[in-house]
Amino acid sequence: MATGSGKTRVVIALVDLLLRAKRVQRILFLADRRELVKQAMREFKSYLPSETFGRIEGGDIPDAGRIHFGTYPSMMQAYTKLSPGYYDLIVADESHRSIYNRYKSIFERFDALQLGLTATPTDFIDHNTFQLFDCEDGIPTFNYSLEQAIADKHLVNYRVLEAQTSFQISGIQAGQLPLPLQQQIREEGLDPEEINFEGTDIERKVTNTGTNNAIIREFMEKCRKDVLGIPAKSIIFAVSHAHANRLYKSFNKLYPEYQRRGFAEIIDSHMERADETLDDFKFKDMPRVAISVDMLDTGIDVPAIQTLIFAKPVFSRVKFWQMIGRGTRLYKDPRTHSEKKDFLIIDCWNNFSYFQLNPEGETDHPTEPLPVRLFRLRLEKWQLVSGRDEDANPVILDMQNMLAELPQENINVSPHWDEIHTFLSQWPNLEETMLRHLSRTIAPLLRYYWAMPLSEIQFRIFIERISIAWLKARTEETERLAEKARAHVEALPENIKEIKAVSEKRAWVLSEGFWSHLDLARLDDLQNTFAPLMRFRQPAQRDIVELKLPDQMARRRWVIYGPAGEGAFAESYREEVEAHIRRLIEDIPGLAKLKRGESLNEEDIEEISHALNQADLFITEDILREVYQQPAANLPDFIRHILGLAKLPTWEEKIKEAFDQFIAEHGYMSASQLNFLRGVRAAVLRHAKVTYEQLHRPPLSRIGTVEDMFPPEEIDEIIAFANSLIDEAA
Repeated sequence: MATGSGKTRVVIALVDLLLRAKRVQRILFLADRRELVKQAMREFKSYLPSETFGRIEGGDIPDAGRIHFGTYPSMMQAYTKLSPGYYDLIVADESHRSIYNRYKSIFERFDALQLGLTATPTDFIDHNTFQLFDCEDGIPTFNYSLEQAIADKHLVNYRVLEAQTSFQISGIQAGQLPLPLQQQIREEGLDPEEINFEGTDIERKVTNTGTNNAIIREFMEKCRKDVLGIPAKSIIFAVSHAHANRLYKSFNKLYPEYQRRGFAEIIDSHMERADETLDDFKFKDMPRVAISVDMLDTGIDVPAIQTLIFAKPVFSRVKFWQMIGRGTRLYKDPRTHSEKKDFLIIDCWNNFSYFQLNPEGETDHPTEPLPVRLFRLRLEKWQLVSGRDEDANPVILDMQNMLAELPQENINVSPHWDEIHTFLSQWPNLEETMLRHLSRTIAPLLRYYWAMPLSEIQFRIFIERISIAWLKARTEETERLAEKARAHVEALPENIKEIKAVSEKRAWVLSEGFWSHLDLARLDDLQNTFAPLMRFRQPAQRDIVELKLPDQMARRRWVIYGPAGEGAFAESYREEVEAHIRRLIEDIPGLAKLKRGESLNEEDIEEISHALNQADLFITEDILREVYQQPAANLPDFIRHILGLAKLPTWEEKIKEAFDQFIAEHGYMSASQLNFLRGVRAAVLRHAKVTYEQLHRPPLSRIGTVEDMFPPEEIDEIIAFANSLIDEAA
């Protein structure tokens, strides 16, 4: 069920029904965080006041209570003390893949009914989770989507304001800054020559006080406010605890009068009173703003929230929608009795562009599982090694070992098991059709491969990329990846016995001599020696560069439409224009003709143009092109769209049409070339600039090597064509 649509309330009703029917006697409710356990207990006590409850803490099972609550880790410490019949119903909150991977033994222990709850869309729930609850893949017992909940008025929708500062868009390059700012950098004891950061480096490699100040000012100016003009309950999602601290300091500096009242507080796992502060945020007037790192991203129920600010990039679609869910709850202000109609999201990192420009593509093609990626890299390596007449047996053996670890009983693997068994005894010849079959049919089965921990498989992927770059004689890429591989090995702590056992080899890998004369055997040995040890690797401490440069908001889709400089946010202006045009239908003959489906002459268009270009909206064709971001549309096109008679083409439709035309102009292309172009089109739909290097990275590299499919001049033509579409939309 969608976040905020009442999963816990439904469970309480079901528990009440089963208890009254004497179908169950003792119930266990599990959640992944203590705050969610407390939240669920409050709701159960509110709806079932006559029942008895108990809390599982530190591995101790309460003696009293028919309904027990605990976190998964607490239950892992206690479940072996109980008989299989101790619980009659187990409710598992937030049932994603971690339930199966980490806590499966709890569910296997008890002979009980099992009910899993999650707000994760079905496309992103792991196969094993469906299996755990006896459901078919992708088909939960019950599904209630966010769209349906909004349509049924059980949740509210959101509005988005995209706002980015100049430095977030363009980065911070000291050489491009005005001389006074360059001088300021020198006065702060920094070398301007070393200040060269992309926008995406902010709060990862560099922090800038002015950027954080600009974000806080934008929030305070644009956020939803109560009847007194004070910002309503809000969450700011920060990159890290250090970033949260810096945002908090910006509040203190810019709005000390608010902060004296405890207006904004940091709520994350680093804070000693995080639980108490969260209770204050939920139930008291102050704090109004919670600056959070991960702790408030999921599961927290605060209906009064009216503004979310994404001050960090989000790359998980599951987490993205859970974060949005913090604002979807219905709410009525107890003081004014006004109801929340919708809520505002201020997106400072283009998250909506990343996730919503092509939502179907994201849903249909979720992130490639790492074992699948490793297998496909090895397929590519096999192809390259075979082409050089080198010994291909080691890479074939690696692929066979992966296939041998697949679970034969798996419902998706078993139909292919006879074929896999043949591969294990007799590897096929290197042919294009067989490569395609292994990549498209067999490789996806590796998502059920669990033989390696995450840290190991990530390192193996890394070394296979080095092998492929070396085989392709890409010296710069090989050297760049080699530096990172050395850093991974160097981060292994020397005082662990497993690492002491390979200390000489570790010293050899960290030396220049190891990398100066590479070969496949050396890289394979590196991979097989150190990949299993990566579970001990310690993350490198990165010193962040701290700047104090002024920054300001530079992008929020503001349009100037009036002769005296009148302006508005594009979305607000568009709503006013559409309402105004609908009101004028009966007053302007030309609009009435359009409504009846009749064509217009020049006089009709002139009449409509004159009627619309009046105070206070000053509607013109050029303004509409900017507001709707449709540079090729004319005035009748916009009016037909507003009246619901025709639809302006979406970004996806325009890109598809452009690529169809490009393909038609190159009618000689083969099936593999067309498939490669579809991959390029997917990148354009994500608004991603296409580079020569990108054409050699997955997912495009899995389709084939671009040089093998296109001559150099056509590669340049494809890159220029794709980027021209991005530039046109900018």
